[in-house]
Amino acid sequence: MNDDKMITQHDIDEASVRLKSILGITPRVYLAGLYGAAVLILAALLLLYPGLRRPGVTFSFIIDPPGSAVYIDDVYKGSAPCDVFVANGDKSIRIERPGFQVYERSISVKGRFIGTLFVKPRTSLTTALEQKPDASILADGMKAYAAWALAGTPSESYQLPMVLSEAAIAASTHPETMDSEGLAGAALSYSANAPSLRDGIRATAIAYGKSASLTPLTLGRIVKTLETELSREPGSIAVLASLAPESLRKTLEAMPAYKAILEQARSMVETKPTTGPSSFIAGEEFLRIEPGFSVIKAGASLPVRVPLASYLIASSETTVGQFRRFVAAHPEWRAEAVQNLNASGLADSLYLKGFNEADDEDVLRYVSRPAAMAYCAWLSRQAPKGYRFTLPSEAQWALAAAASGASASKGAILANDGRTGPVAPIRLPYDAAGLKGMLGNVWEWCLDSYATNPAAGSFGRELYPSEEAVVRGGCWANRQDLVNLTSRGAMRETECSAHLGFRIVLVEDSE
Repeated sequence: MNDDKMITQHDIDEASVRLKSILGITPRVYLAGLYGAAVLILAALLLLYPGLRRPGVTFSFIIDPPGSAVYIDDVYKGSAPCDVFVANGDKSIRIERPGFQVYERSISVKGRFIGTLFVKPRTSLTTALEQKPDASILADGMKAYAAWALAGTPSESYQLPMVLSEAAIAASTHPETMDSEGLAGAALSYSANAPSLRDGIRATAIAYGKSASLTPLTLGRIVKTLETELSREPGSIAVLASLAPESLRKTLEAMPAYKAILEQARSMVETKPTTGPSSFIAGEEFLRIEPGFSVIKAGASLPVRVPLASYLIASSETTVGQFRRFVAAHPEWRAEAVQNLNASGLADSLYLKGFNEADDEDVLRYVSRPAAMAYCAWLSRQAPKGYRFTLPSEAQWALAAAASGASASKGAILANDGRTGPVAPIRLPYDAAGLKGMLGNVWEWCLDSYATNPAAGSFGRELYPSEEAVVRGGCWANRQDLVNLTSRGAMRETECSAHLGFRIVLVEDSE
């Protein structure tokens, strides 16, 4: 071609490409073969490769109760109902949920290879777990519920799990063994905000109706049970109103019963109890508190008035020396046993920190509530006939504090003068009632589960205890302007703290 010649559009239109034959095979033949081979390869890739690369079957696990954990070859895969891909081969399946017998099964998975990209191999496994004879499904659910209720008010990025509702659904799979008396009151007493109350109400409807479905029959059961509970503890109405949405709150506030409850609360006056003489029992000094009415105040929540029989309360907090006698008789509670106690859920890793170096007269600290209860059980062998030692109920502690009154503030060991720790009880002054350290020094364990709303559910809390216990009295690290004799807190019962000890009471043994 002449380089000086300009290529025109006509030249381009007239240009053509001609393929040559290969080994005598014409282009028409070998191109058709190439196209056919490409189609076959693509079809093989689409139909066979996904199944060859990842052979297996997707299992749909449909388990009763829902929420059961699914494990494949001991690896957690999800909570039922869920879909799980299981690769080909011999596999072990384990499904478990607290309170139910573990379901175990061996399977041989053989998924097809062809067309898995378009129609995935699927199958299902449906089963119902058997409930354990000694299961405490609702009680365990309530412990989790009470702990979550104290976690603070949820937000858009943080929501409370419906742990109590899930427990109620699980328990309702065996309604014949379901005993939920007192559940509503306990849930209401632990509720700290509207979201936690929502979980409590839903769980109550399921538990009292004995079914996750609402029918005329289940609705009748719910109403009848709630009527019984409210007649026993009418203060629950006011507590419910304080947490309920506005529409329900207005309905409750219009009820005569609600107005009567508030009027009773306004007229509730804390009176100073009558005290008897001090006496020494089992080597400790006790003050007798005569029968009376204790008032428990809980911040903005409704106060509650509790009638009490007479009892004796230790004048001082328990000391290191007193507890040493106990651990000498029960070495399973010594400081060196902390790992076993921690593994058993009886104390945390700080149990009896510094105990071996402390003086006998020092106030006992770093002690869990189970350890305090074990001490009381051991000391009860030295109690007068028909009596036993125990931790004080919150009502008993509050009534003794009312006896101390304003005199408890004089000489109280609180965060002033640069204090770095508590004072030995022997060095504390007596208050006007004959007690020591009711305000300050160390917080003191009480027998009760912590309730945000103590006016509700006292009966239910005995059946559904929380792992968060009440502590009263303040400690050496608290500012004087932030604590008083009505101050109360929540501590996990296994907690062992430099700020926490206990004193004991002597009560009639009703068992």
